[in-house]
Amino acid sequence: MIDFHIHSYFSDGDQSPKEVVEIAKRRRLSAIAITDHCDISGQFMYLRDISKPRPLREYIDEVRNLPPVDFLEVFLGIEISGYSSNSAPPSEFAELDFILVETFPAQTPMQQTFDPIEKVLELKKNYTVPVGLAHPTLPHIERNIEVLDKNGIFIELNVDKLIANPKEQEHVLQRTAELLHSYPSVKISVGSDAHIIFIIGAVKPIWEFLVRNDFLNRVILIS
Repeated sequence: MIDFHIHSYFSDGDQSPKEVVEIAKRRRLSAIAITDHCDISGQFMYLRDISKPRPLREYIDEVRNLPPVDFLEVFLGIEISGYSSNSAPPSEFAELDFILVETFPAQTPMQQTFDPIEKVLELKKNYTVPVGLAHPTLPHIERNIEVLDKNGIFIELNVDKLIANPKEQEHVLQRTAELLHSYPSVKISVGSDAHIIFIIGAVKPIWEFLVRNDFLNRVILIS
């Protein structure tokens, strides 16, 4: 299995990138991605203490320099969760393996709602790395599937966001499969959105869904 949405202590995760890798190895994941929250300027968000956000360069270097682990690929991404900054996206974004845009960011006086697809399209104009939507709900996918398909926007499937009501799991997965079969060029990512060690790798229902529907060849970075 893979888990392409894990947070570390660079934003609001409990664990260091090294600890993430250790847990992923213990749980026999084959690939992971660390994807911390930042705004469009590359400044990390939602820190759990009052310390100053660490530089994006430090994040990239720390993850890229992790010791290799047999049978585990480690990718590097970010989850853009804010657009209040007037700064342009930093050049370091081009060094990432992919970029997630948060589909439903927190709404606060300092952080107003933004159109995630509009932001994805802006990023795709400037970067060649894959850009996609973090944990959209099924209704959001249904409304936007043609735009996703036309513009090469991948979607992350997350069991908690996709299947809000466990009683509807069979229906939601069946409808998701229908959409993806109807739009075969839409790429997929799989993520737990883990902020604590306990959640890392909690993607089994989605992984089984991909295997059952022969979607593994559509997963970003490993297909």
